Amino acid sequence: MWSERQILSALRSRLDAVAPPLAITQSLEVAEAPLQSKLDELLDRALGQSSRSSRQELFHKLMDQLVPDEARIVGALSDGSASPMVHVLSRSVTGGAGKPILENASLVGKMANVSLPQMTPAYVSHLLALGLLETGPADQSLKDDYQILCADSMVLRSMKQGKRGPLEAKIEKYTVRLSVLGLDLWAASTAGELP
Repeated sequence: MWSERQILSALRSRLDAVAPPLAITQSLEVAEAPLQSKLDELLDRALGQSSRSSRQELFHKLMDQLVPDEARIVGALSDGSASPMVHVLSRSVTGGAGKPILENASLVGKMANVSLPQMTPAYVSHLLALGLLETGPADQSLKDDYQILCADSMVLRSMKQGKRGPLEAKIEKYTVRLSVLGLDLWAASTAGELP
């Protein structure tokens, strides 16, 4: 039977035969070099960039990350309006709110006439992550809209899934609207500021 030391020695010999430590070190250095050069290039460009060109580059990068349905959502909220949004959470064993089942369900997808309305929660999540949307508290003036949203088949399925015995799933109500960044992006794009 082999001892632990013999096994480790044999394993080290095999690893050294496949990729000697020097080769591993060199390949890591080669892999890191492009990252360093990219960082250096970005820092050099930052020195020569004006506020206007920095803003345009930011907006171009943001636009490159959008799909057409997300652009429709940005356009639908470009007037400064808010759309109702809900999260559906399961009930825990103790009856409190548990894990999220559905997040960022909103009427904004239907309002924007997106091609894939079932993807609205993912679109809203992505736009929130990009900083183009922001959430706010529930708006009582949108009471009817919240009722329509809670009657949506996706929300109803999530509510059924999150139910625990006689306890209904927890519904958290919010609003979603364009952030300042989102409004700026829309204004720059529609005013022809972006080449």
